[in-house]
Amino acid sequence: MVKNPNKILLTNSIDSSSSEDRVLWESVKKGNELAFSSLFKKFINPLYNYGMHFYADSDLVKDCIQELFTSIWLKKESLSDVTQVKFYLFKSFRNLLFAKISSSKHLIHPDVWEEDCGEADETRESEWIHEEETVENSKLLQMAIQGLTRRQREAVILRFYNNLESKQIAEVMGISVEAVHNLVSKAIQLLRIKLSR
Repeated sequence: MVKNPNKILLTNSIDSSSSEDRVLWESVKKGNELAFSSLFKKFINPLYNYGMHFYADSDLVKDCIQELFTSIWLKKESLSDVTQVKFYLFKSFRNLLFAKISSSKHLIHPDVWEEDCGEADETRESEWIHEEETVENSKLLQMAIQGLTRRQREAVILRFYNNLESKQIAEVMGISVEAVHNLVSKAIQLLRIKLSR
């Protein structure tokens, strides 16, 4: 008996994506430029959004992404076997970004988190209304997320926007799995309170 078929589909989708990422990684290690390009295109936006969550310097975030992928390509023959490519990229990117921030003394991004909200289709009123509601809900959620601590925001973004497991989040953030659970749990409680108003 299947309790929640949607969860199974989501899990299968994540497993499939992880498997595809491993295949791309192995191909990159063999010098496949198309695989490298595909990996870059797949992760550039999630890494950029993650970086911009912390720092207002778009150029620095882009430079770190570029440096990460350049390093991967230049060291392709000596890359280690990676089973969780997404986790590896986020962890490596975070370490590189934080090192650059420390050395250049950039300011932490202000508590503003902007996201593109597509244009409404004006030809269909019902779609327009639905999109307006979605945009409004997205703005409310963004405002609620702004009220979280930096660590809570980071944990929420890694968990719900980037689908990392608690153990992976703990390694990326350099904290215990229990601390991740606490951060996410408290963040969800705060978001529920803020969104119910």
